[in-house]
Amino acid sequence: MSGELPITIPKLKVFLTGGTGYIGGAILTALLRSPDLEVTTLVRSESAIETLTSLLRILNSLRDLRRNAFNCASANDLPAAEALINGLSESGEGGKRIFVHTSGTSAFATYNDGDEAGRAFDDTEDLVGVLKEWDEREQYGHRTVTLKVVELGTEKGVSTYTIVPPMICGQTAAIIPRLSVQLPPLIRTAIETKKAHFIGSGNAIWSNVHITDLANLYELILRCALSGVAKSGYDGIYFASNGEKSWKDIAYGVKEAVEALERWDGGKVGLESWTVEDAAGIEGVNGVRDAKLAFGSNVITVPNKALKLGWKPAFGGEAVVDSMKKDAVILWKQLKNE
Repeated sequence: MSGELPITIPKLKVFLTGGTGYIGGAILTALLRSPDLEVTTLVRSESAIETLTSLLRILNSLRDLRRNAFNCASANDLPAAEALINGLSESGEGGKRIFVHTSGTSAFATYNDGDEAGRAFDDTEDLVGVLKEWDEREQYGHRTVTLKVVELGTEKGVSTYTIVPPMICGQTAAIIPRLSVQLPPLIRTAIETKKAHFIGSGNAIWSNVHITDLANLYELILRCALSGVAKSGYDGIYFASNGEKSWKDIAYGVKEAVEALERWDGGKVGLESWTVEDAAGIEGVNGVRDAKLAFGSNVITVPNKALKLGWKPAFGGEAVVDSMKKDAVILWKQLKNE
């Protein structure tokens, strides 16, 4: 009909930290595919600004923070988390304020010399109670920050949603590609030493998830938060796992990945148990505590709340081995200066 005026539906504004990192970069890529989202990210390096500035708006301070924020930078950075929540609470806009925080399952990890120990955690149980009890016994950044996020969000009237990924594998079509964090140090060491390692018996188990499935969960949480379906605050901790593997299984995968390199000339890669102290000394590991949690602890998580919201992870257990093979190619080229 003539005389009709077009209706413009305003885009949902989202702020993201860590947009140039492994997790944040994957989430950023997923969000940019949604035509109803306007994404703003905080960028610190000049090279990243040049790469991203044509695709989205760059924010250099928190003064322009709107109602929805994703924290995908360091899970241990308490001042950053507090600044984001305070910024949301003082944004001056009405309506619901949403803060999606990234933690990690090492907050729930138990260590017993590399042997299987502990129990599976279900995200429908009182996870805040578990975190408080464990953090009183031994403070750990992932636990301390998650608890503060929940408490401060409740105090400030900001709805918080904490996503707790396990071991993450896989590559995405991120604008600035990154390797995963946990597996590459083991692969790099296997290339250099011709040995794939595990601590103790290697029977300790970690849950895992593919980065693409994880990124999809973040967008799902945002949309479910906006519709009021997703629980928040003290009930708003969500696991993001899809399968698990023992550390010995991971070592077999590392062995397979290195031996599959196109120009690998090192023969068969052996399997070998090593000490926590040995693991603590390799590149990418920050001391004994880091090595215990990253390569020898046990943590199995069950994402019932995420699945109930409609999360449908598509990548199964073989994605871990496939990811290690792709990581091995990249690391091999780096070591060969290619």
